[in-house]
Amino acid sequence: MATATHIRLPDDVDKALSSYAARVGAGKSTVISQAVSEWLRAEAHRGIVFVTEVTGERRAALISGPQVWTVAEAWLQHEPEHRTARDLADTLGLSMKSVETALAYWADNRQEIDGLITRHHLAQDEAVAAWERRQALGNA
Repeated sequence: MATATHIRLPDDVDKALSSYAARVGAGKSTVISQAVSEWLRAEAHRGIVFVTEVTGERRAALISGPQVWTVAEAWLQHEPEHRTARDLADTLGLSMKSVETALAYWADNRQEIDGLITRHHLAQDEAVAAWERRQALGNA
């Protein structure tokens, strides 16, 4: 459900917003909603920024590090007895603070991050299947 909120923007900001919205093929309300949502999540989790993928999708990432979903996936790849921020920091070459920031974001945004991990695994499975089909041509 959406709630209407009316805001006044300076003319130059509104013009830039309109231009950006047209460029990305979105409505101004959609752009504002996404920007506010990202800003609120970044404020709640200092050290998180949002990056744009080639597809146009926006993803949470550490300011000076990888996307959050990759930290979460690495966490899941560790055996439970080695799932510590210290072990993960050592494995990934990140600071403890960066790992803790990513894990805190993941904890508060499970659906978003778990969904990215699932989609990544599906893409990997599809890539392996395509490679296997291609390899089978050599045996035909």
